[in-house]
Amino acid sequence: MRQLTIPTLALTTVAAVGAASQAAEQTSLGLSAVRYWRPAAGQTVVDVFARVPVAAVSALGAEGSDGAFRFAVVVQDSSGLRLLSQTWTETVRDAILRVRGASVGEHLTFAARAGRYTVEAVVTDSATGRVSRQQITVEAFAAPPAASDLLLGTGLRVLEDTTVRSGEIRKGGVAVQTSGEPVLTPQAAKLGYYLELYPARAETLTVSLRVLTATGSQVIAAPSERLPVGAGGAVTHEIVDLTGLPPGRYRLEVTVGGLADTVRRTAAFGMSGFETAATAEAMNQPEDRFGAMAEAQLDTLYAPLIYLMASAEQGTYSSLSVDGKRRWLRQFWAKRDPTAGTVRNEAQERFYTLIAEANRRFREGGQSAVPGWRTDRGRIYIKYGPPDEVLERRQAGGTSPYEVWKYTESIELDGAARGRGRPGRPAFLKPTSETYT
Repeated sequence: MRQLTIPTLALTTVAAVGAASQAAEQTSLGLSAVRYWRPAAGQTVVDVFARVPVAAVSALGAEGSDGAFRFAVVVQDSSGLRLLSQTWTETVRDAILRVRGASVGEHLTFAARAGRYTVEAVVTDSATGRVSRQQITVEAFAAPPAASDLLLGTGLRVLEDTTVRSGEIRKGGVAVQTSGEPVLTPQAAKLGYYLELYPARAETLTVSLRVLTATGSQVIAAPSERLPVGAGGAVTHEIVDLTGLPPGRYRLEVTVGGLADTVRRTAAFGMSGFETAATAEAMNQPEDRFGAMAEAQLDTLYAPLIYLMASAEQGTYSSLSVDGKRRWLRQFWAKRDPTAGTVRNEAQERFYTLIAEANRRFREGGQSAVPGWRTDRGRIYIKYGPPDEVLERRQAGGTSPYEVWKYTESIELDGAARGRGRPGRPAFLKPTSETYT
């Protein structure tokens, strides 16, 4: 890990520039892409990152409620042919909704042959129906490049096994904690980078680093280091300590010499102030979702768990006291926490987000209203998530209206998945379709 020295004279000039540009982006949906070359398939693998501002998300209920949004992404080629279309739903904790300027990251990976592709992301707030859109164009490599694009993250570690933690993406033998454009804090000022190199022959290359302001002025320059690489290509990755860098918007520039042409790759990142860091630390304190709830609220959260409960877990909850019901719910979700020991329980968040979305979409009226999670469509939606495709037929003559929902597994290509991107998709999902009349 390199410790870079921040020049004192740079501190005051950089801070004002960065703060203004960060404020301008707090309410807009961000979309970016990082490309890599896969010679065996002659394809470009693309990581797409979206940053969803929490300003675009509203609480689902009264003050103190969590929020949720539906994220949809479509990839099309230059002829308009749709290569990929996926939708999923995310929960935003109440603590995050209250943080000014906060955002939520989404990630999608696809593989494509040479050509121009359009990636469009649409975010729909589950509470209000408000829609935000963003679109970018991605050029897939037409010939082997000298290097990939530059990927930045707030963490980077060498993998000892195949386990990838929440918020990480796997790149070869390393895991990168990233959501596309990292934002550092004074207490967490380490920036990781990952860059793939594709030399035609074995060489010894030089790798040097610079930190630039958003306007291109140099803030820091690190001395170059030598990197031996084989003919099959290599990866350079490193963690850089930027302690002392003032708040603002920056770009990391990595320059590789020794190839036929010098290669420069840059990527954006930000540094927040102490106020944001203190807020983040407060947000990371463990929350007890059930501690302040009345019995009726606990019962509402318990009822849909019938879709998840083992037979041994059934039949005891209703006889418990209010405190006993709280303990039961805590224990139920603790056993299903995929990242035990961390603040978030992603399985719990995903389940209750699907419940809220099913209730919003599929509630049936009448004298005795049926909540959406109890309907046939709601049950399938909660079990499998949003369908990849929906065929809807309205009533015509004596024919009843119906819908066909189609779910399709992702396909692995050279270590990247075409169509991967739905977080937490159930492992038992199989390609299928169901018809509702």
